[in-house]
Amino acid sequence: MAPRTRLLLPALLFAWASTAQAGNVPTPPGWGETTVFATGNAALFVTDGELGATAEDSIQTQLQDVKSVVGIDWTLDVGYSHKLIAHYEYGGQFSTLSNTFSDAKPFRSWFGVSNALGTFTYGKQPTGFFKYYGSTIDQAQEIYATGYTTPHAGGVEIESDIVKYSTSYGRLAVDVDYRPAFVDHSSPIANSIGLSGKYSQFMGRFSFAGAYLREELRSGVNVNRYGAAVEYVAEQWSIALGAHVVDDASPSETHSYNLLSIIQLTQNNALHLSLSTIDDDDVYDSFYGAGFYLDQKIGSQFRIYTEAAVTRAEDTIGGSAALNSQILFGVRYDFGNIYY
Repeated sequence: MAPRTRLLLPALLFAWASTAQAGNVPTPPGWGETTVFATGNAALFVTDGELGATAEDSIQTQLQDVKSVVGIDWTLDVGYSHKLIAHYEYGGQFSTLSNTFSDAKPFRSWFGVSNALGTFTYGKQPTGFFKYYGSTIDQAQEIYATGYTTPHAGGVEIESDIVKYSTSYGRLAVDVDYRPAFVDHSSPIANSIGLSGKYSQFMGRFSFAGAYLREELRSGVNVNRYGAAVEYVAEQWSIALGAHVVDDASPSETHSYNLLSIIQLTQNNALHLSLSTIDDDDVYDSFYGAGFYLDQKIGSQFRIYTEAAVTRAEDTIGGSAALNSQILFGVRYDFGNIYY
């Protein structure tokens, strides 16, 4: 199949951003501090098919982080070492020209309270799988992390109506996630509970991440997800290994494995190399994936990048293996302060 080329535009053409107190938006006295932030993306997307699919087709994978967003962080100190917090992001996926703005929607949003014991929030937010396990094996965009986010490997998604408690003690950070059964009856997930954490800089070099998520579906099926990863960081490079297990109602468990190496080529650019495989006798007779991400920083706010991935998948019923690939060339800009 000949590659299709689409010009993809950011969902938002302009936005604000701030990185310090100088960038805080003026707020009436007594109403806390508000910070506006944003990222703009534009890219040329070339694709042969759906990553991880057992047939060669032209359905593109959903990208969850390659987007343009504008957002607001709000903090109000209410005394007694307690702060009220809120976070809101609005943006869109990369899209064809006709759907650029119709794809824009609320992306992440939550509110809560923080104190010396940790942070308690509610809303549409990443579970610990994204925050700890996912960030260890996937530190750039999305498409090279096949075996973790793709639905063929039981990929984890950002969920709505999550109650989250986050805390840390020294180098150990822990999240507890809970989704009540009475919210959003249109979702296939009735309720879920998760426990995740990460211990960083053991002996100054190693980090360990672990995650567990149990989902009870409205169909009566229970899905248990497990993730574990280890990362080693040197002066100019790092390497991370991760394993993800999905135990559901199917006869076979789904096991996926990811390897990520990051090489700092110069002060302004880095190369990400990824390998993945999935072991699932329900879907795949064999599965292998590889990908890369390369960026070039220009100043502190602008960067040019390219990302690509290829998968070779053969289903359990036999036949020829499907070879699908995706590649994109993009630019990203983090908007600077406009309040001084």
